Amino acid sequence: MKPRLIWVAAIILVAAIGGLVWFAVDKSRVCPAIGNAAPIELKIASTPSRVQACFGDGCTPRPVQQQTDGRWLIPQEPPYLPAGQSASPPSVVAKVRVVVKEAGKRQRDSVFDIPAIPGVPDTTGAQCPGPIQYLPVEVP
Repeated sequence: MKPRLIWVAAIILVAAIGGLVWFAVDKSRVCPAIGNAAPIELKIASTPSRVQACFGDGCTPRPVQQQTDGRWLIPQEPPYLPAGQSASPPSVVAKVRVVVKEAGKRQRDSVFDIPAIPGVPDTTGAQCPGPIQYLPVEVP
């Protein structure tokens, strides 16, 4: 091999290794998960006798218990999350399916967008958005 080719190959090798090290050390290019594992609140306009819910469009609703303070909270954990999705690290949930049964009335089954506002960006210098804040879902 000619000396010139050896030098060119060495320079390319050093540049490639330097680039790999730079990407491995420069953590500012990777943002953490921006979800929020807090329960999602349902604001139900009527007085239901039964509420079921799950996250997503084609999910299987599960019973939701009313809290002692009267709120309906859906935890972001199984069995409400889709199969294969876990709350750790928190992912972003966008839709909730709610089934409401009122005494003496038919059952309502609807899918709602979960309103959210962006969180405060983190201050690590990574220019990453902070965790989003979920707002209550209004169920008419």
